[in-house]
Amino acid sequence: MARHRQGDGAEAQALYAQFLEQVPGHGQALRLAGALAREQGDLSRSRELLDCACTAAPEDAAPFNELALTCLAAGELTVAETALRDALARDKDSVRAWANLGALLQYRGRLHAAVECHREVLSRQPDDLEVRCNLANTLLDAGRGDEALAECDAALELAPGHPLLLAARGAVLVTLERAPEALDCLRLATGRHPEDDMAWTNLGQAWRQHGDIEAAIGALEQARARNPDNARAVADVVNLYSAAGDDERALGLAEEFLQRHPGERLVLASQAIALRDAGRVSAADALVDLEKMIQVSDEAAPAGFPDSAAFLTALANVIMNDKSLLAEPTSKATRGGRQTGELDLDGDPALQALGRVFHRAIGAAATALREECGRDHPVLAYDSGRWLLRAWGTVLDAGGCQAPHQHPLGFLSGVFYVQLPADMAAREPQAGWLEFGQLPSRLLSRGAAPVRAVEPRPGRLVLFPSYFWHRTRPFESAETRISIAFDAVPMAPDIA
Repeated sequence: MARHRQGDGAEAQALYAQFLEQVPGHGQALRLAGALAREQGDLSRSRELLDCACTAAPEDAAPFNELALTCLAAGELTVAETALRDALARDKDSVRAWANLGALLQYRGRLHAAVECHREVLSRQPDDLEVRCNLANTLLDAGRGDEALAECDAALELAPGHPLLLAARGAVLVTLERAPEALDCLRLATGRHPEDDMAWTNLGQAWRQHGDIEAAIGALEQARARNPDNARAVADVVNLYSAAGDDERALGLAEEFLQRHPGERLVLASQAIALRDAGRVSAADALVDLEKMIQVSDEAAPAGFPDSAAFLTALANVIMNDKSLLAEPTSKATRGGRQTGELDLDGDPALQALGRVFHRAIGAAATALREECGRDHPVLAYDSGRWLLRAWGTVLDAGGCQAPHQHPLGFLSGVFYVQLPADMAAREPQAGWLEFGQLPSRLLSRGAAPVRAVEPRPGRLVLFPSYFWHRTRPFESAETRISIAFDAVPMAPDIA
């Protein structure tokens, strides 16, 4: 343990192994060795040791907590959640388990449940500033902006002027597009803790909302100086340089970043805009080829369902009855509708069948992209041949739409159409269609980019590179429009 604390991982690993040879099944040694293996990046070994630790000490919450962290690192979110709930079943007062579960549920979009977890932590440790920030972010994601600000203010009463809390409050205000207040908050935060690159990034966004492009560039350059690997800061400053006509700097920054991080989605999207603005249309089209790189297929009913109608009805029932279904979550693109948190594709039989459809389609799409675009195309930079699926349901009501957005966690993303209003296109032929190429208002471009609209149909699956900007056109109908979107999140080849 002393070697472990001192950072001498190799020696600690050897000592743990030596101890376990002499005392096989020792719960604490297994737990600590498993934690060390995770820190060293050997997730398979970590999982093996921690499974043994849970068996060796079945009443102890600690190994289940560690197992959850390893599963999180491996992207096994459902297993991680189960492990955290197992930890709480053994120790309902485990602050660490409540905090980790709250963060996990927030990440998975189960926002009401995440709020409850954060509050459980604060009932035991009211001065935990990090959890107060997490609670504020969760409330914001859930569309409860005033409550999020109240949590930030309550935290600032406990720790007046704390830069972490000022940065959190500023981020909330940026999301709420209250730029003058955000500027005041974030200038204080960066003044007191100038190494916080995300505070500088949000300050750049606040200046952008305020209309001061020069100040926005200055703040984003400060973020980039603190953390050259901050993809959001780089993507935003590339876009602003391009909008200002400084094509050489915009493209140079994008190229330099992508050499170090091939295929990074946020920066690829900004690079495509910059290439088009610089007149390098063929290079932009190669990066965002709306004809070659979007795959459309109409799926038959999977095994276990008598026909497509039965399959789609089962899926619609799952979505409409999901407890996480939330109206217009702030952090999402849904407008005039509702969205679920992450769906359990190992749960309901209809979701299990849909998951198999998605996996098959992703593999086929990756193969087609290799053939059409070449193995060295940036869209395939993260394609290790292994991925995790993250899926969620969207229910749009009359006038509803999806604002322009992209999916920065996946390498391929898609949408499957479950239910469409019969009269969706009665007033406008392409109402409710999926449209690629339209940029969000926060991004600037000196010229128009090409667009492609895809008609939705029940049972239709559309797959596309995750960095493609896309939206749903609004529609008018008394009926609802239900779809299931997903990301193929790449996994490293060495993760078992």
